[in-house]
Amino acid sequence: MTDAIINEITIIPVTAVYPHELGRNSRNMEIGRSVLEWVIKADTSSGTTGLTIAQQFMSPRNGGSASELASLLRDTLLGQKVNDLLVLDEDMAVGPGKKYKTVFRKHGWLSILAYDLVARELGISAVTLLGGFIRRSVPAYDTTLYFDDLRVPEKGIKQVVEEAVGGVNSGWGELKIKVGRGGHWMVPEAGQVRDAEIVNSIREAVGPDIKLMVDANFGYEKRLDLLEKFIAETRDADIFWLEEMVLPDIDSYRAIRGMVEKAKTDSLLVCGEVDREPISKIYLDLAAEGLMDAYQPDIVSIGFSSWKEIEDSLQKYQVRTQPHCFFNGVFGTRASIVYGAASETFMSVEDERCRPHIFKPDEFSFVNGKYSVPDVPGLGLEIDPDIYRQKYACNAVSVKL
Repeated sequence: MTDAIINEITIIPVTAVYPHELGRNSRNMEIGRSVLEWVIKADTSSGTTGLTIAQQFMSPRNGGSASELASLLRDTLLGQKVNDLLVLDEDMAVGPGKKYKTVFRKHGWLSILAYDLVARELGISAVTLLGGFIRRSVPAYDTTLYFDDLRVPEKGIKQVVEEAVGGVNSGWGELKIKVGRGGHWMVPEAGQVRDAEIVNSIREAVGPDIKLMVDANFGYEKRLDLLEKFIAETRDADIFWLEEMVLPDIDSYRAIRGMVEKAKTDSLLVCGEVDREPISKIYLDLAAEGLMDAYQPDIVSIGFSSWKEIEDSLQKYQVRTQPHCFFNGVFGTRASIVYGAASETFMSVEDERCRPHIFKPDEFSFVNGKYSVPDVPGLGLEIDPDIYRQKYACNAVSVKL
């Protein structure tokens, strides 16, 4: 690898558009039609370019500004050598470079940039840098099925069913359905009934071969009685996993495991989306008790380096890898695909189904519910210079040597 240095970093806000308007979940108001991707492009003295997004830094929860983001990038990466970013064992990264351990743990999205840059400098795929190809295609699920029965009340349940059928007709073989309406937007009993009706209606509409998952965003918290009814009433819908039905708690999850066994389903228990500094003790406890089947901190916020550490620490508990990937747009989907291709325990990409925007068409393709993963340098994403100049350059901010 050359002694290339990072000589320019550009911040590019890009609007990513969903396939349809997204309504509420159990905790939040309507999401709408789009998400803003804060694309970061790092150019080097050797002519290579690496990419990431700064969603975590710029999220309302963290309150970052464009000027603060520019300062962070200037202070941590500008003028730095690419070959200092990661520690390598031949063509595999074994951890962050010495001075980046703290930075990559706090800003995991920067580690994805490091993997992209280093892999491109070496002329190899980021999958290879992550340990090599475990699979050459990665399944994905449609994650756009929100409370659109409430957003479009004149159609009600039919609205969500139509969106589900639309996802299947567009090629997705896995669907995740938001539930937990009784947690905030409806009275609990009526919310549980509506949840079950929607899941069962979708199953009837899409047939038996489509994988269905549900996510309550803790909408059944303190109502395990209603959760048990939901599980019983959707038994024939064959739900693949139950995600964050209640807050993480040993007794609650043990009770849910009992409900699943009583209903004679094989639904997995999935959680950890809200674990901002993984792995928190409660999730380790759930894993040790056999009550967490898959763990799901965000792929972009946590980043590649920390996710590798997470997998290693959970291996003895046989916990599967299921990273959260919402509000990450087109880039987030690609990052999840690449990580999934190198992970033995990865299940499925959370896919927002955002329309293409600033990136060039490439060799990654989506067929029969899976993304093919070609052996191309880095993440395989490149910014289209014409689209950048025509649409996005006017709002971009650059820092350079």
